[in-house]
Amino acid sequence: MKRTMLLSKWDRESYLIPSLLRDTYVTPETDIVGLRCVFDFSASFLPNGVFQRLVCLCVELRSRNFGNMHSKLYENFASIVLQQGMVRLLETKETQTITLYVEDDSAAGNLLTIIQSMLQKVNSDVMGAGLTWETYVENSNTNELIRLSEAQ
Repeated sequence: MKRTMLLSKWDRESYLIPSLLRDTYVTPETDIVGLRCVFDFSASFLPNGVFQRLVCLCVELRSRNFGNMHSKLYENFASIVLQQGMVRLLETKETQTITLYVEDDSAAGNLLTIIQSMLQKVNSDVMGAGLTWETYVENSNTNELIRLSEAQ
């Protein structure tokens, strides 16, 4: 399971298996603080396991640097402090999206690059490079989502 990114080391004595988490995050998205970046898989689909693998990669990165204190994990939501700052990930199955929320505007670009790299790793190592998605980032002045390619 570790090789397929469905399990990650939590601490010295235990492992995390995100697919076994059953509590669902139900607070409205508007209550989640931070700049948004949306990975939209709706042009094809978001397979089961992609979000869980992304959580495993974040937890693995987190545990190497800090341990996993202060992480909050749900079936469809993760709040994890990485070295570069706090990230919150929300999977919305109805819209086939994974939304990244970043609290610190100055770290947003760096954290976006890290999460994109993780998604690309999942795509190439596990999904046979068959995943396609569009990336949208939030304009901090208007709060509107724009394509990443247009924002650059």
